[in-house]
Amino acid sequence: MGISFGKRKLKIKIIEQKEQVEENQPVKVPVPKQNITTIDKSVLKINRSFKGILGEMEKRCKTEWNLSDFTAYQYFFSDGRYQFQKITGGINLNEIILEKYLSIAKPTVFRRAAGLTETTEYRSRLIVLCGFDNKDYIFMWSSILYEAFDEELIKRLQTLLTEMRE
Repeated sequence: MGISFGKRKLKIKIIEQKEQVEENQPVKVPVPKQNITTIDKSVLKINRSFKGILGEMEKRCKTEWNLSDFTAYQYFFSDGRYQFQKITGGINLNEIILEKYLSIAKPTVFRRAAGLTETTEYRSRLIVLCGFDNKDYIFMWSSILYEAFDEELIKRLQTLLTEMRE
């Protein structure tokens, strides 16, 4: 009695004092041919315009994300100072506050116990600076809640902004 591990690769049978060697070969099973269609990746990509995504952000802001307001400004440097033009939203900010936001390198959340200086009803605000089509923008989401902006929501908003660039 012996112990064996795994399958044997060769079987040896002794018949009438002659050795005969048989090799175990894998059985080939025919694979049925399937119609494989290639999917064009450009068809899968959703083409959305800049204004379409802005409208989607405004709509989702109050319903899905439970935020109070969404505002976007375009800015450019002219005559030795920054000029700001509001694109969408309900918050009108002065140039001093908007220039303060230009120093932000990455998405930043501002929280103040007494509210933000320009609007006392908002307790937190997410600021994101982006640029597309050779234009620079400030995107602001505001909330009356202190902890409205978690990591997941910030990633969702950045994903939408990335779709605008493409």
